[in-house]
Amino acid sequence: MHVMSNLEYSFAISELSELIGKHFSRIRKLREDTYRMKIGNTEIICELGVRLHKTNYIEEKDTDDKFVQKVAKELDNAKLLSIEQVNNDRIIAFNFHNGRLIFEMFGNGNAILVRDGITVCSSKTESWSDRDTRAGVEYKTPANTGSENLAMLAKKPELTDRYAIVVLMKLPFGKQYALEALTRLNIDEKKPLNMLNEQEIEAIDAELAKIRDQAKPRVFYQSEKPIEFSLANLSQFDGFEKKEFDTLGMAADEYYQNMDQADPELEKLVKRLRVQEQHLQSLIDEEKTSREKAEIIYNNYAFVEERIMLARTGKLAGIDKKEKSFEIEI
Repeated sequence: MHVMSNLEYSFAISELSELIGKHFSRIRKLREDTYRMKIGNTEIICELGVRLHKTNYIEEKDTDDKFVQKVAKELDNAKLLSIEQVNNDRIIAFNFHNGRLIFEMFGNGNAILVRDGITVCSSKTESWSDRDTRAGVEYKTPANTGSENLAMLAKKPELTDRYAIVVLMKLPFGKQYALEALTRLNIDEKKPLNMLNEQEIEAIDAELAKIRDQAKPRVFYQSEKPIEFSLANLSQFDGFEKKEFDTLGMAADEYYQNMDQADPELEKLVKRLRVQEQHLQSLIDEEKTSREKAEIIYNNYAFVEERIMLARTGKLAGIDKKEKSFEIEI
């Protein structure tokens, strides 16, 4: 199942910007993790961790819960002031005159109502070391260390030996578009960042900018059945039937409403597996970096040991006494 990316959320927000100045009408819970909200005369569907877009498809089935009740009460007839993509991330905030309704679309997703910086309620109560979504607690977005382009990321030493596709995932596009840019340029996705020359880095940034600037919603079909949607022509679907749509909402409706309805529990497991796979890849990359650093230290053990002894006796220049640290160049 297609999980919307940063670039697609940016496009969806541009389509929803016409709602600014309109009033909140209602919110419904269709099923687990799926909500339908109405602002003005426009329906918006949000499947946490999967998609958020304008929709013309109205499901009559709905179920109530405390989160929906609270949001409906707090935002009743509230005027929409703006819609924003927070930190260029998969976080969409609907800013009303009396509160913010925030949809966190990464991982398994969450929906949070915030007023004056404090969480009023959330669909899921979650806690991390640096933030949580409990009612009455200050709302904080996840720390964002992303960059606007690959050239900026290439300057970060901790990323230089990672695969190109792993590094590109830190940009506000999404894996689908990062892979497409690499495919068009005939660059191996597993090529380490430090093996890319300056011309290749510039070419990747230019190709991603081209994908963004020429974005147009389209759906790809196989045997007349929608199998994917995108904002760009994807090389992997060359030869497949495709159809362009006026809006991303229309393309998403075409895809999601005609795909095989999967078991909701299975979908949960698939989403969880996807998050775990991404985490595993990060751990593999970190382990590789740590191992290489350890090998450098081992190969220069005598040199490092000598510098440590000099530091302990105060005979080494460049010691930061406040931080109790020093740097050596190998």
